Amino acid sequence: MAFWWKKSPKSPSDYAKLLSEQLNKFETASTADSRRKTQDECSKYLTGTKHFMLGEVDPAPSTESLDELFGAIYHTDLLYDLLAHLTDLDFEACKDVALIFSTCLRRSKDNKLVTVDFLVARPRFIALMLRTTELALAKSNSNDLFLTVGSVVLECVKYEQLCRLILKDQQMWKFFDYARQGSFEVSTESLQILTNTFTSHHKLVSTEFFSQPVLLSRFISRLNKLIAHGNYVTKRQSIKLLYNLIMVRAYNQLLTSYINSPENLKLIMILLSDRSKNLQIGSFNVFKVFIANPRKSKQVLDILIKNREKLLQYFENFNTDSKDSTFLDEKDYVSQEIEALPRLVSSGSEPYLGSSPQKNLVN
Repeated sequence: MAFWWKKSPKSPSDYAKLLSEQLNKFETASTADSRRKTQDECSKYLTGTKHFMLGEVDPAPSTESLDELFGAIYHTDLLYDLLAHLTDLDFEACKDVALIFSTCLRRSKDNKLVTVDFLVARPRFIALMLRTTELALAKSNSNDLFLTVGSVVLECVKYEQLCRLILKDQQMWKFFDYARQGSFEVSTESLQILTNTFTSHHKLVSTEFFSQPVLLSRFISRLNKLIAHGNYVTKRQSIKLLYNLIMVRAYNQLLTSYINSPENLKLIMILLSDRSKNLQIGSFNVFKVFIANPRKSKQVLDILIKNREKLLQYFENFNTDSKDSTFLDEKDYVSQEIEALPRLVSSGSEPYLGSSPQKNLVN
């Protein structure tokens, strides 16, 4: 391809060097015109770098020239500078940045993920990346910018070493806030980031996150808040995430902690009463795990016993039009387990569901 810039790259390393020079000009661009000019120049160099990196130039770049380009990217700390100035770039340029990031992360040489190793040695990159998601929400094109940064986060999560750094960063917790309070696009992207972060590397999450009681408790609290106070989509995706997590064999700490909590059980039973059939089914999937627990805590058992009759009547009429044999078998099992619970001799204490501010399970 032909280059239309006033200053054209003479060597592969020039792509990184010239782009770095343009990014630094944002620091001194004091007028709208100067910023727009810097934006245009950055866009051109980003396009050129992308095409060269993907081999979309004539002649096609050799292995040696690509090595030179990537070496210059690391030497100039270009990936950090791109993130630092992402909010200064226009939309198309931001998309090119995301593509360059994903291409760099896949870079392998001598059976080593070169870029991943480079970033692991520089944890400030991950800290900046997560902080940029917050900065993006303050911009006029916040949704598009957040989704762009989010795509970079999702790429990083794929690699265990980088996922470890994300889990350790306090900024990670803000994705729970974005999921509950953000726009539809921001909420969905945030939940996807949380889902991928906690489901991509089971051993890492189990040994370095859920094994710590403080982090485990905080995680459950944040996820419950999404289930209780999110919009419909947030609730549905959050309850699905919860079920998927407690079904992971390696996450026994999460499973045990969650299904032995009476407050968690109350939340799931409230959701069983939701008007949405999808939320009812989602909460049923979690509720059946409470029921199947052979070592229920006393508090959980008390709630189930107090609500025995209401639960039996509820499940008698629950999703009766389903033809799913697996679901029907599970519903029968749950009903049998509830039927086997002791009957209350006295109704001296008010059942939880009867005093719920939500719609009762049984009208």
